[in-house]
Amino acid sequence: MSRPLTPEEAFGFVRAYLGQATLDQVYKFEYGLKKKEGWTVYEFWLPGVEVWLESGSRKVVLYRPKKPPKHLGEPHLPFPQVLSLVRSRYGEPWKLELKPKPKEWLLVWEAKGPFGEVWLDAASGKEVFRR
Repeated sequence: MSRPLTPEEAFGFVRAYLGQATLDQVYKFEYGLKKKEGWTVYEFWLPGVEVWLESGSRKVVLYRPKKPPKHLGEPHLPFPQVLSLVRSRYGEPWKLELKPKPKEWLLVWEAKGPFGEVWLDAASGKEVFRR
């Protein structure tokens, strides 16, 4: 079995499929097994679309139109910058998502991985929660 791709490598295959997409547009990334389908996938959500790349074949196995969420209009650091911050502070994430946390009045980049769960303020990258 080959090593897992980095999010950047996996997105290269997605970009080839989508055309004009850039990593800056990503607001959700997740790597893992989809039990129902039996696939291990790299999941990317960009404005207007959700795309799954199957890890073994490295082919797009799902393309689904998605309405962009309202919180994308809020100020936030771009995905590549947050990915770099998470890697340097905590390690490689298997999930990184821009999420509103209404109870806390926050917009965060939620990161999950072997390090646990971390919320970074979406605009500054400052850690606001960790478990």
